Amino acid sequence: MKHYLKLVPISAKIHRKQSKMTRICITLAVLLVAVMFGLADMYLQGVTQHQMEESGNWHYEFHSIDTQTASFISARPEVEVAGWHNMVSSEAGYSIKDQSVAISAQDKTVFGGIFLNEITEGEYPDEPNEIAVSSSLKNNSFVSLNETVGLCKPDGNAADYLVVGFLDDTKTSRLITGNAPIVIMTPEELGNLAAPNANESYVVQFSRLCNIPNTINDIKANNKLSDEQITGNIPLLSIQGQIEGKTGVNQIYQVAFILSVIVMLTCILMISSSLNSNVAERTEFFGMLRCLGATKRQIMRFVRLEGLYWCKTAIPIGIIFSIVIVWILSAAMRVINSQWFSSMPILGISWISIIASILLGLLTVLLAARSPAKRAAKVSPLTAVSGNAEQTASFRKAANTKTFKIETALGIHHAKAKKRNYILMTGAFAVCITLFLSFSTLVDFMKNAFVPPVYTPELSIVSETNTCSIDNELLEQIKQNDVVKRAYGRMFAYNVPAEYSGKSHNANLISYEENQFGWAEDFLVAGSIETVMQQDNQVLFVQTENADVQVGDNITLSINDSTQTVTVAGILSDSPLARVERTETFFCSEKTFTALTRETGYTIIDIQFENNASGEDVKAIEDLFTDGGVIFSDSLLQVQQQRNLYHTFAVLVYGFLSIIVAITIFHIMNTINMGVAAKMKAYGGMRAIGMSDRQLVKMIIAEAGTYAINGVVWGCIIGIPMHWVIYVSLITNIWGTAWSVPFIPLILIIAIALFTSLLAVRGPAKILQRMSIIENISAQ
Repeated sequence: MKHYLKLVPISAKIHRKQSKMTRICITLAVLLVAVMFGLADMYLQGVTQHQMEESGNWHYEFHSIDTQTASFISARPEVEVAGWHNMVSSEAGYSIKDQSVAISAQDKTVFGGIFLNEITEGEYPDEPNEIAVSSSLKNNSFVSLNETVGLCKPDGNAADYLVVGFLDDTKTSRLITGNAPIVIMTPEELGNLAAPNANESYVVQFSRLCNIPNTINDIKANNKLSDEQITGNIPLLSIQGQIEGKTGVNQIYQVAFILSVIVMLTCILMISSSLNSNVAERTEFFGMLRCLGATKRQIMRFVRLEGLYWCKTAIPIGIIFSIVIVWILSAAMRVINSQWFSSMPILGISWISIIASILLGLLTVLLAARSPAKRAAKVSPLTAVSGNAEQTASFRKAANTKTFKIETALGIHHAKAKKRNYILMTGAFAVCITLFLSFSTLVDFMKNAFVPPVYTPELSIVSETNTCSIDNELLEQIKQNDVVKRAYGRMFAYNVPAEYSGKSHNANLISYEENQFGWAEDFLVAGSIETVMQQDNQVLFVQTENADVQVGDNITLSINDSTQTVTVAGILSDSPLARVERTETFFCSEKTFTALTRETGYTIIDIQFENNASGEDVKAIEDLFTDGGVIFSDSLLQVQQQRNLYHTFAVLVYGFLSIIVAITIFHIMNTINMGVAAKMKAYGGMRAIGMSDRQLVKMIIAEAGTYAINGVVWGCIIGIPMHWVIYVSLITNIWGTAWSVPFIPLILIIAIALFTSLLAVRGPAKILQRMSIIENISAQ
């Protein structure tokens, strides 16, 4: 051995078991960062591909320029692909075998490289007398390959061309607008046709590595071009981060970077705590190195290199698992919501995520190793020689044995003895709880943003005359359908004169049934809904600024030339049906409504379907209304897409929360195991002076509980205000939903922390019980 750093692989091999949890923390840090950047990259690749499929892979097109200007543009080093693109619409009067056609003329590189089209059969036309046509012409007009066809011109003349290829009809929209068949020819031949109303442009695809807006400004200045001569593919430029936009690469990667920094800070605390315990366990080893001549600087380098040595296996494992997870999530997102994520690659490799995870992983380990390295460097050679390696902290106070039993008091005392280690341990717990509470707000955000309200119908059937003209028997037939989850009707009486408090008002009277009364509970501020459901002539009143109505007030309604008195049994703060200004809204049971109005039919029937419903199921419901007189409002597809989008993001958010929980569990188990291993000699001494195994276990439980309880307290002190800030910013300010203490997430993460702390004690306790006192004292 020629260098002291050669001891790193040997030491890592000997202490492989003790460093297992540290390597798991590094793996998880790399995994999280790689998954976040990988998903961001896959999403951007997907939306980029989708946009290219919509309009083509071009960035700017230039109009009304000459060939010399075009040559200057194409000669620039930033340009990857460029060429002329000419279009003639199907309305210009060109046809083949009486079938109107559009004409597109460009070079082969523009056809495939910019507009991403392809010849499905034959080859691309290179000669002036050659053309390629849409496959629909092959199928409908009996045009065959290598056949000579006549292209009829607007003036009645015809030109003969040889059909050398067929192109994919599904991609022709990038070349020309409209659904007409298309003819492809060379730009030179289109010039020979002298086609009227030809739209000529010079399209350019720039390198992604250049600053495209600056390049465009330079081209405009050098060639004296106006803004009207330049058209940009704004959506594609936005996605690729060249200009500002809602779905730009910069915004998405910024979010991924912020999340990665949060993960990195969490892992720094965990890895640093783990390394501290590891260093504490090997204090005598570092003291012996000092005895052999190692300087403090060399000891620090040794600890940092040991951390990096663990990265050799932890980082590749994290990257491999992240790639698999990104593949699974990408496939799941394509299945859950094909409309939004159909273009996401399933087996794509994100080099950005790999590079980012490696760099952030190494940075995390180096930052985490700073404190343990300094601690190892402070070990005195005298410490190793004297054999007093365990006693590195001075105690000003004895353990509090008046309040607690001796074993419990010693456990609490040991936990708080080394301030730095205590802060790292409790800080890591607190950060985990804060992270969990902060990210749990995304669940509420997604529910408000994507999930329709529970009362949202997927099909509404409305009376054409806004009267109670829909037969109630039809509602019963609808309920019999297996794909119908819920069907309910409402009866409306509009513009009903109402008198209360000595004043006359205009009101709408609406009937509710069981489902709708249940949903109204959320808006009830006074009174009882049960009373309205069960008793006659009882109503719910929707609170307004113009009316002062209290529970128990009587209201006189004038319906069908007679007056009826109803009693206000409940008051609602709001209702989605109370949106008419200067008109009060009353809700009653169907029985009360019929008694007041003598109407039995419905004005509106709303239907909610099971998750597997389709458009055919909606059509089957509509077919029941053979007599007409109704208007259908079908929102099934829109509601299903919203729910699918929620499920997609829910997978990501809950997955992230699960990983935070996993990190918390691994960290607790790691720190407790390492803490016990570091104090093995001390435990041996306690056993030698008469402490029983049961007392040792209680002492370890007390030490672990001290870390956990204090971490939970600080996690609540920091996490609950953080949850409030994020909740108010994301939800209250947008939807008006008031913040409340997140009891369920809070109880969940606290229970996980405390239970894992207790569970983590079992392993060290068994190790202590199996070892003899002599083995304890001589442990290294």
